[in-house]
Amino acid sequence: MHSGQTPQILYLARWYPSGHDPMLGLFVRKHALAAVEAGFRVIVVFVIPDLTVKSHELFSTKVTTQDGLTEIIVSYRKADGISGLTRQLIAWNLGVKTAVNLNGKPELIHAHVLTRTALLAWYFGRMWHVPYLITEHWSRYYPENFQFKGRLRKLLTRFAVRHAAKTTVVSDRLAKSMQAASVGNNFSRLPNVVDTRLFKLPETSNRKQRIISITCFEEKSKNLRLLIDAFALLAQDRKELELLLIGEGTDLESTKQYVAQKRLPYGAIRFTGLLEGKELVQELQQSACLALTSNYETFGIVAYEAMACGIPVISTDVADLRDFIKPDSGRVVPVKDVNALVTALSEALDHPNGFDSIKMHKRVEHEFGFEAVSKHLKSLYNEILQKKHP
Repeated sequence: MHSGQTPQILYLARWYPSGHDPMLGLFVRKHALAAVEAGFRVIVVFVIPDLTVKSHELFSTKVTTQDGLTEIIVSYRKADGISGLTRQLIAWNLGVKTAVNLNGKPELIHAHVLTRTALLAWYFGRMWHVPYLITEHWSRYYPENFQFKGRLRKLLTRFAVRHAAKTTVVSDRLAKSMQAASVGNNFSRLPNVVDTRLFKLPETSNRKQRIISITCFEEKSKNLRLLIDAFALLAQDRKELELLLIGEGTDLESTKQYVAQKRLPYGAIRFTGLLEGKELVQELQQSACLALTSNYETFGIVAYEAMACGIPVISTDVADLRDFIKPDSGRVVPVKDVNALVTALSEALDHPNGFDSIKMHKRVEHEFGFEAVSKHLKSLYNEILQKKHP
């Protein structure tokens, strides 16, 4: 393939976890960690506007190395209009220069989330004579969330895709939406990573009569009101039933107000805020099922994390979940259909032994575990690098 050290991959991420939001783009970080596990040297550059950056400094660069992964996060003083765009571009340049100074020029650039990062990948790729690939995670191409607008944006996006060595997407449904939006025609699937070392089967079974939801509170896409409506119907005859809503988001307060209108018994619906790591896993393992009631998703990772814990999933028909959720691991219902959702949740609550926890975990691990995605990335990167260095 080529001589010298292990190939270095430069990640340019539009979304990435930081002190501002530890969950934003967590799936990108897991891809980077999977690439490290596959034997590549990986360095991530992420740029974020920040009002706390001192006005006389304008930019702040933080470099960390953890788990074999180097991360460069450049914050810039937030501004509107041309000033904001200029500062952002300077911040990207600072981040990339820092990466090169630390580890030298990469052999491959991996841009996550169109369009800006891909244009930067094209620019630096031409400068260094290295290829770039794209992974898209964004739902903006779906008819239900059509934000892929504007002639210039469309032209630049198609340009970036056309010149990429490869463009990958996290689900077949996302690929079809991008094709329908005339972004391109040749997309391959690169799934997100499910950390099956963390999300695993419990040592002892201690499930409650509880439905769990893990989400960002953004009603347009997540449709939590559908779940609340279904729960209110179920709770009429199930006095012990509980709904646990985990997460944060812009519509959290309006969701709480909607719950209050239902006049349910105190504590029937509980909000926990953001939970991570073992605390999140413990809540999953103690639940009867996970409900995902979104209007659209690009991947739906919480469903796979629940199944990795052996918990059945009741989901609306989003992303590629219909192809993965079998009768022994949950149910898939039409989007916005409250009656179908109530029926499916009732089945999960009434027949807990009808689901195969061990089989669920093994299937998720085989398809989406770190080892599986690491192999996928290794094959993908080597394919591109071999074309450059036959």
